[in-house]
Amino acid sequence: MASSTRNGTTRPRNGTTPSRRPAKLSVAKRRQILTGARKVFAERGFEAASVDEAAARAGVSKATVYNHFDDKKKLFVDCFAEGADEMQEALRASLAEPVGDVERDLQHAGEQILKLLCSKMAVCLYRQAVASSARFPEVGETFYERGSIMYDTIGSYLARCAERGALSIPDPRTAAAQFILLCQGELVGRARLGLLREPSDDLVRRTVQTAVATFLRAYAR
Repeated sequence: MASSTRNGTTRPRNGTTPSRRPAKLSVAKRRQILTGARKVFAERGFEAASVDEAAARAGVSKATVYNHFDDKKKLFVDCFAEGADEMQEALRASLAEPVGDVERDLQHAGEQILKLLCSKMAVCLYRQAVASSARFPEVGETFYERGSIMYDTIGSYLARCAERGALSIPDPRTAAAQFILLCQGELVGRARLGLLREPSDDLVRRTVQTAVATFLRAYAR
């Protein structure tokens, strides 16, 4: 909540920094703030982190942070959303056009999915979503929406594989959800619990091989 000063500027009730924004905000500065704040939230969590720490890590003033974000909650939610968007873009960029060897194509896609879900950023985002979604439904909604986009991305990839004649996939999105879950094996769960820092390439390869074999038994022509 905010209170008003004599000149009409709003001020956070628990702080002294005005929330009035300049007429034009810098996109680059906003990204700089989010990059620094994300590191602080990842290390300390929402409750323990402070706007002062986020500003210091970003190399900006506290006033600059409030020029771009209403409060710590908005900063946290936007950090989460940007991190999820970066993951989606990384996945899209890693998926080359299918070459026609369906087993090879699925193996490549599965390894990219598994490496991404076991990555430090993905694990951090998952933990933050679980810890914060009850208090901040926006975080849970963002996590779910980005997951849905991943299904669409992989579904489109599977549909392109099917166009080459090796797969029969009546519902690409459902098949994508199944394929993503198969590729996780036990590695993603272990990573989220802190029991696996980074799976080796060989472990990733063998886990995805099992997933691909199972998937092909269901969808191969």
